[in-house]
Amino acid sequence: MFDNHTRTSLADHTSDGHDEETPSLNQKGEFVAIGSTSYVERLPDGTIIKTAWPGGDRAHQRRREIATEAEIYDRLGGHPCLVKKKAWNSDECTLALEDMPNGTLKDFLESHKDVSVEQRQQWVIEAIESVKLLHSFTVLHCDIGPHNFLLDDCLRLKIIDFSGSAVDGSHTEISPGTRYAAPSLDRSLQRSPTVKSDLFSLGSTIYYIMMGKAPFQEFQSGKVREMYSNQEFPDLTGVPNAGLIQGCWSQNFDSVDDLLCFLDI
Repeated sequence: MFDNHTRTSLADHTSDGHDEETPSLNQKGEFVAIGSTSYVERLPDGTIIKTAWPGGDRAHQRRREIATEAEIYDRLGGHPCLVKKKAWNSDECTLALEDMPNGTLKDFLESHKDVSVEQRQQWVIEAIESVKLLHSFTVLHCDIGPHNFLLDDCLRLKIIDFSGSAVDGSHTEISPGTRYAAPSLDRSLQRSPTVKSDLFSLGSTIYYIMMGKAPFQEFQSGKVREMYSNQEFPDLTGVPNAGLIQGCWSQNFDSVDDLLCFLDI
C-alpha cells in the first residue's frame, strides 16, 4: 500500500528527484503516507485510498503502476494474505482498500520489542504463504520487506503494495531496499526480477521478524552492497530459522515451496 512511502507532510515531498512544484491534490481524507509514486489517505469511514501523484514527467508511469496494482488484486482474488480491495476508480486512478489497524510489520516490531518467538514464527509462515500466493499467479512482488506487510486486528500478516510488481515476466522500475536486494554480478539484470530475488528479500524479511532489525542495520548502504556482492551476510548463530534465512540469501531455494519443505510444512 505504501510503496516506500514515509509518513511526512506535503511540504517535504519532492517528486521523483525532479524540480517540480508540489502538484495540487484533490484531497479526500487524512494523509497517511506519501511517496514518490503515490499518496495514501484515510477517509472518514476508515477506507484507505491510494492515488497516483498527478503531474510531472512520470505521471503516466505512476498511473500505470497503480492500475497494475488494481489488476493484481483482481488476479489474486480474495485471500487471507491480502487486504480487501474495495474499489478502483480508473478516471482518478484511485485504489480503495480496507484499513489495517495495527499498521506495518516494521512499525509494529519497532514499538513492540517483547513479541514472542511463537508469534514471530507465525509471521514467518504467513509471510512465506503470502509470497507463495503471488508466485502461484506469476506475480513477483519486487519490494518484499517488513514495510510492505500490514497487521490486522488479530495480528495476521497482509502483504501489500503491488504497484511496482512484475506480472508474467514483465520488467519493473522498482527494486527492494539495499538490505533486501539480492546481489547481481551483472548490473544490467538489476531491473529483471526473478523468483530468487523475491526469495532473497523474503530471507531478509524473516531476519527482521526474528531479530527486530534489518540485516547489517549498523552499516551504510554502500558497505552493505559491497558485502552482499562478496556473499558476506550477518552472522546467524543462535538466530531462529537461520537455515531458512541463509538459504534465501545464498539463493539455494528455487521456489517458495522449497521454503515450506525446509520448514516441513
